[in-house]
Amino acid sequence: MQPTDPAARERKGFLFAVADGLGGLNAGEVASATAIQALLDEYYAPSNASRVEPALRQAVQQANLRVHDLAQKHVEQRGMGTTLSALALAGATAYIAHVGDSRIYRLRDGKLLQLTQDHSEVAELVRMRIVKPEMAREHPSRNVLTRTVGHQLMLRPDFAREPVLPGDIFLLCSDGVWSEIEDDELPELLTCGTPEEACARIIDTCLARECGDNVSVAVVRVDDVDHTADQLHHQRQGFITGIVDRMPRIRRA
Repeated sequence: MQPTDPAARERKGFLFAVADGLGGLNAGEVASATAIQALLDEYYAPSNASRVEPALRQAVQQANLRVHDLAQKHVEQRGMGTTLSALALAGATAYIAHVGDSRIYRLRDGKLLQLTQDHSEVAELVRMRIVKPEMAREHPSRNVLTRTVGHQLMLRPDFAREPVLPGDIFLLCSDGVWSEIEDDELPELLTCGTPEEACARIIDTCLARECGDNVSVAVVRVDDVDHTADQLHHQRQGFITGIVDRMPRIRRA
């Protein structure tokens, strides 16, 4: 998303996010939509911090509070939550906020790097070297998340920052994508054409493999970066994006 106000765009840059909801009936959809809207509203709010990183931190916390409060007010939405992976591009820096098991990747010079860590039981087992990485996709605890937006009043998101170079391609996706497509397949899919075409190919690949989970994808390609504006968090990047969200959604443990 980019704000319509040029001054806000210069201060905060451009914000991209993917959220994958959890909960029975339509509660998961409510949680993800609420989190995304709260994130965007708060990040670009005039009352929020003018610097990117504090603004992103505050926006994620506000998203958590809004989902949590909504769940407490409506019995049918109790227990709902959502993942949230956000990417703010400002100047020559990418700012990342992350909760759950959606992912953000960066493709640079043909090399794919996962910029986020999954907040799930099986991911913790992999980090402790109890489970081998190649076994994680099929592990029974893969869908058991340890952190989500909305489940608790206090949230511990991961935050990071990464340098941005011309030619970088960022992929934001739900677990319906990375559970079906191997990491070594993604570089070819991400460079097959425009970001919109890359999104379509990723979606088509997941559907061809009969993915039963929600598939949400955003692809961002950076064409140019103004490094001189980085200290002021000014955004002078040229990029093209593609965003696709496809159902069906299933309830996860």
